[in-house]
Amino acid sequence: MRTAAVVILVLASSVSCRRLTQHSANQARARGTAIYTKNCATCHGGNGFESRAPDLRFTPVLEHDVKGNLLGPVVRAGRPALGMPAFSNLTSSEISDLALYLHSLTENLNARRDLGENMLTGNAAQGKTFFAANCSACHSPTGDMAGIGKRYSPVLLQQRFLLPADGVMVSAVVMADGQKFEGRVVHDDEFNISIVGRDGWYHSWPRDTVNVEIQDPLTTHRALLEKYTNQDVHNLLAYLVTLK
Repeated sequence: MRTAAVVILVLASSVSCRRLTQHSANQARARGTAIYTKNCATCHGGNGFESRAPDLRFTPVLEHDVKGNLLGPVVRAGRPALGMPAFSNLTSSEISDLALYLHSLTENLNARRDLGENMLTGNAAQGKTFFAANCSACHSPTGDMAGIGKRYSPVLLQQRFLLPADGVMVSAVVMADGQKFEGRVVHDDEFNISIVGRDGWYHSWPRDTVNVEIQDPLTTHRALLEKYTNQDVHNLLAYLVTLK
């Protein structure tokens, strides 16, 4: 009887621990949802996609992130060149809660694989023709694009060619006295221009007091967003996945 009582006590304790763990995870996910809604939903949409910013369900960072270890640096530093502000005020626990919520958006891996397969409906030959006419000035199927079809899933591959995340705008700012500053753009709007200069220092000026020359490596990609038809996107993706 004593042994049976101990077993029952252990089982009850185990069930209670699981319930407590699940309850804690649900609370953390709820906190992460609130953090996302407050800071991210305006650009990324209420569910992580269907908005003007990249689909968060299939970003390379989230793909390999563990409890916010990769997501944290991106969120805190932002991606100013792509219009994402820095959220340096978020604590480590808030980043962890946010990561838990975002990972919950990608839990159905089978649906994710099916989505990738269902995307491949285009004509690869027509995609090759489109690539030659619009992309070959900067990219080569035997150079920088070689093997890209096996490095990325169809979902990530489409996201990367529609708007790559690794383009950094650089700027030359010329002041009224002729002094010139060059560096990486961290903020640019109709009122102010801010850069991190080659000297490593942060500089900022009112836009109407300086002349600004910006070099944006994603200019062509942004222009193509206005040119693509849905069929162009499908065809180009169908071609790129053959580059293995």
